[in-house]
Amino acid sequence: MKLKYKKIILLTSLCIMGIGLLTLSISQSKPKAEDGINSDGQLAKVQDEKNNKEAFAMSALNLEPEVDVTLETTPTPSPTPIPTPTPIPVYPLEEVEGMDEFIDEYYIAKTAIDVDKLKTLYLNPSKVETREQLQKLVQYIEEYKNIKTHTKRGIDEGTYIVFAYHEIKFSSINTLAPGLSKFYVTKDSNGEFKIISDSDMTPIEEEYYNARNYDEDVQELISKTNENGEKAKEKDEDLMIFWSGLDELANQNSAGDNEDTEGEDTPEGEDNQEDPESQTDSEE
Repeated sequence: MKLKYKKIILLTSLCIMGIGLLTLSISQSKPKAEDGINSDGQLAKVQDEKNNKEAFAMSALNLEPEVDVTLETTPTPSPTPIPTPTPIPVYPLEEVEGMDEFIDEYYIAKTAIDVDKLKTLYLNPSKVETREQLQKLVQYIEEYKNIKTHTKRGIDEGTYIVFAYHEIKFSSINTLAPGLSKFYVTKDSNGEFKIISDSDMTPIEEEYYNARNYDEDVQELISKTNENGEKAKEKDEDLMIFWSGLDELANQNSAGDNEDTEGEDTPEGEDNQEDPESQTDSEE
């Protein structure tokens, strides 16, 4: 064979071998490339699924994605404390200068049925009983003796709650009957003692005035008056009979026409131990 044809055959063979090697190289590298593509796609798919799951969980819990933002919070104001009301003071029994003489003056005018004099002793003179009322109140009384006042300061400045111990001389009875009366007293613009009637008290004054009957020192005073009354009755049978008659008469008047007998003086120390208000006569 000629050299020319041998060269052509050789070149043709080399070309064919080169094309074959190139095809083999491409075919081998293609699966690797496809593997790489498939691997990246799988990772992206997994990441998407993870993100979707997180988003679903946050949505189910009503949560927002965490954001690094500092929020300013307004402090909650502290509630304003409610002040504790100041308790109303309660004063002890004491002696007040001139009070014994003032109450003695009142009882002298009362037994004498001196209406004009009594009007000078009241802050409101119109509250004094009429002559007929006074005659009924003192029809069995000759005199008030051994007057001793025990005073507490009232709820208002310059007022006094006066518990007046006295011993009554009843007509035809020799033994004196212990008693305890109660007054609400103030001072006028001239510094003179004046009696305030029950009907002229404010509701607060009246409540405070009545509550003082339950004070320990007043209870002791009532108990002592009761003891003196029991001793007086044991000593004098006439006084015991008269005393019982007054109680019965007072009950009849109360059950009859409900006539106002406030201020009537009767001996103390008879029953009503559980109701201290009923053991003091409130004078008007």
